[in-house]
Amino acid sequence: MTHTENVHLLFGAGLAFTGLLWLLAQSAPASPLRYAWPTLVFLAGLFLVIPTETQERTYVPVGTWDTFLSVFPNSLDVWLATVRKPHVIQHKTAGLCAMLAGLVELARAAGWVTLRGARWVLPVCAVVAGLAVGIHGGTHTHLPHGVEQMHHWVLGGALVLGGTALGYAETSEPRPRLWAGVLPVLLVLAGLDLALLYRVPPAVHMP
Repeated sequence: MTHTENVHLLFGAGLAFTGLLWLLAQSAPASPLRYAWPTLVFLAGLFLVIPTETQERTYVPVGTWDTFLSVFPNSLDVWLATVRKPHVIQHKTAGLCAMLAGLVELARAAGWVTLRGARWVLPVCAVVAGLAVGIHGGTHTHLPHGVEQMHHWVLGGALVLGGTALGYAETSEPRPRLWAGVLPVLLVLAGLDLALLYRVPPAVHMP
């Protein structure tokens, strides 16, 4: 598999697992799972923020472990240079939203944050992250193939719809469990889409 396919496989599997733990946590609110899924949301954001996106290996066949190691930047200067690109800014925006949402939800689960307004951080961050991911367009270097763009639209749409549903749930008393479960369900589905279906046309694979 190419570097980009492995990246999205790993990220998609992580999203699907996060959504599943979140659903389980909703069924058992007092269980330790209430700490697990926000931690994974934070880590998902971190793994969007820290990579240096030079894209020189995007369509090169790379092993899964090497793909994971490539997440960690080896040069701050290169990271700062690449972060100025529009699509990289979109990635980092989505990552920062996930990190903020994960931290706030973790603090809420631990009882460190009790402000009523804190409940809005997650749905707002989900919508903003979804818009950042969903407006991805194709260029000659980034997402040049329609299939790549489509999967980003799927994830972006899932985050926007799920965040909106969660926002609606937060406005209702008592909090409707069905609406509160929309975002984690969509995370599972979007994650599986990335993990199982994100594949680039064979013709673009580089030796």
